[in-house]
Amino acid sequence: MEMKKRNIYKDIVFLALGLLMVLWTAQGVEFWKQQQETFTFHIQSQTELTESVTEELEKIAGLYEFMPTAVCSMTLKLEEYTMEAQITGIDLKSYPLNFNCVQEKFERGSAPVLFFGRDTFQSFTDINGNMPGQSQISEWSESYQELEVYLTQESGQELRGRICGILEEPSAGIYMDGEQMREVYGKSAKITGGVVKIKGKQKMEHAAEILKDSGFAVE
Repeated sequence: MEMKKRNIYKDIVFLALGLLMVLWTAQGVEFWKQQQETFTFHIQSQTELTESVTEELEKIAGLYEFMPTAVCSMTLKLEEYTMEAQITGIDLKSYPLNFNCVQEKFERGSAPVLFFGRDTFQSFTDINGNMPGQSQISEWSESYQELEVYLTQESGQELRGRICGILEEPSAGIYMDGEQMREVYGKSAKITGGVVKIKGKQKMEHAAEILKDSGFAVE
């Protein structure tokens, strides 16, 4: 009887060791996968990014792509509603966008071509500070290609823009092609942030800490 008990205990020990080995192997595989995975996050600075700052960003371990974004402060007017906003200039081909709907063809010219996050219409207010109703927002979202949006800079320059797409993600914010922004608004467009792509979870976490300590907002 004692011999049988000792064998059972031995079996239990071997089983436990086997389970631990499986667990350690699974954890090791998961860790390896995380180090091969690409992580993307946004950074934003309170000041304009100089060329030297951008060069320092590119030295961060694991970083293999930095897509700078420019911003330009505007007052937008849509019918009787207005809003203060920052238009973000991006590379439409590489910036991570998820379109809800988008005009199939559009030409880039002197009129700003805009892409609204699906929640952006909620930020407009009328002269009394009232937000548009849900029915009004739904109407704008459905007929966005027909809307006329007027953009006014602090200098007083006003341009009429067109909405050519509604974004599911990012759900907030207003975007336009970065090259067009530079052509239309010149030095008023300031590079203050961008999208960072880093390979490896540990390197991503380390990079995020470095950027936060350097004064960047990281999302």
